[in-house]
Amino acid sequence: MRYTTIGRRGHSSFLRPRGAAVISLAAVGLVLAACSSGGSSPESSSGAPAPSSSGAAPTSEAPAEPVELRVQSGNGGSDALLAGYEELNAAFEAANPGVTINFEVKSFTELVDTLSLQLSGDDVPDVTQVNQGYGSLGQLVTSGLVAPMDDIASANDWAGRQGEALITLNGRFSPDGKNMGAGELYGVSATGAWVGLYINKEIAKSLGYDAAPTSLEEMEEMLAKAKEAGIPGLMFGASDGGEQIWLMANLLMGYTSPQTVTDVINGVNEQLPPEMLQAAETMQKWAEAGYLTDGWAALDSTEVLGMFSEGEGLFALNGSWNVFQSDTPETFGLVPFPLASASDIGAIASGDLPWSVPTNAKNPDLAKKYIDFITSPEASEIWIKAGQVPATISGNEQALVEANGLVGVSADAILQWVNIMTNGTPIGFPDWATPTWYDTIAQSSTALMAGEITPQEFVDALQADYGAFTAERKAS
Repeated sequence: MRYTTIGRRGHSSFLRPRGAAVISLAAVGLVLAACSSGGSSPESSSGAPAPSSSGAAPTSEAPAEPVELRVQSGNGGSDALLAGYEELNAAFEAANPGVTINFEVKSFTELVDTLSLQLSGDDVPDVTQVNQGYGSLGQLVTSGLVAPMDDIASANDWAGRQGEALITLNGRFSPDGKNMGAGELYGVSATGAWVGLYINKEIAKSLGYDAAPTSLEEMEEMLAKAKEAGIPGLMFGASDGGEQIWLMANLLMGYTSPQTVTDVINGVNEQLPPEMLQAAETMQKWAEAGYLTDGWAALDSTEVLGMFSEGEGLFALNGSWNVFQSDTPETFGLVPFPLASASDIGAIASGDLPWSVPTNAKNPDLAKKYIDFITSPEASEIWIKAGQVPATISGNEQALVEANGLVGVSADAILQWVNIMTNGTPIGFPDWATPTWYDTIAQSSTALMAGEITPQEFVDALQADYGAFTAERKAS
């Protein structure tokens, strides 16, 4: 197995899960290591995935000649995540004598900025990670640069492993790339990530609450009581753009339904739902009421979660890839953002960068076999051992979490993911809806929450971007 690190140019402006970050209360502040779900990586009694009759961890005869499988990752800088891939790669080589994996690591920015050009030329890997959304995977599909994988997905029941909702969310497109979430399968994720509500249980108890809020009304009530007590209600940082987008989507989902937000992301209609105005009004109201961190506009999401991990604030809105270690893990919890109905379960919950097979890959069958291997139920043991959230549901998550000593929000990240995937509705990241919507939402929402524009002006700015792209996509 050979590893190559290529051009780490830093993180993209697209604030998305990229591996596992660790936030330690014992350290001076926030310690970022690598993104997804786990802060700790305790040893596990489990080893590499064992071969199974289902084809999840296949074995094969040695090829007539040695084969190098080029695998390209966009998880540069995500050390805990890459450690999981290193162990899985070794297991795949052992199960497939004669195969050597050349594992090339790029940063997310380097991968996304160069992938279309790379796959159009002669320097084509056998397997590569891609980015979701119309502006990334959709463009690759439109250009015919990635191949569908429905054959192996059907043969080995990938939908049964991860659920059709997640499979569709991460990798289905019409062959012309114009309809996301429908058609053939061009990508599948190995690990999962979701955005939820971190809660300081001790502060909540001091305010008279024994549990996380089960409705938006109760959450707003808790925010008001925190304000009265001189406690920051929601630790919030807007300088990197992601938290405003997450808050907007969660409020819209709370006022409508997870399916409504999914339809927005997929561009089912050219007009945004009318409840978007209600979400905008709430965003502005919370900011003007002083429910957010002081100086929120100049802080980023990593800074405010570090402050939260040190005991400041009632809530934080952040990703499962940013879980932290604590000397008092029982103090903190991670749960889905409250919805309109307490019985509903849903969250921004997708996979990490999906894995795809380029159309011009030299070893396409072996490439599909590799993707099948790293997404197998057996591979979940290695992902949890590395402190990650496996995209595939094995059914053994509780036992594996306990065996690997994961507690607090590290355990919540994995077990709540299972609950969302098994009993709820995962939705994508809102910025997937158009190639430019991330910047439009981030900039307009900052102005909205600072009182510089009205809620209606915010909705109009989003609609102008969204409507134009969606109409053009549908027309073509």
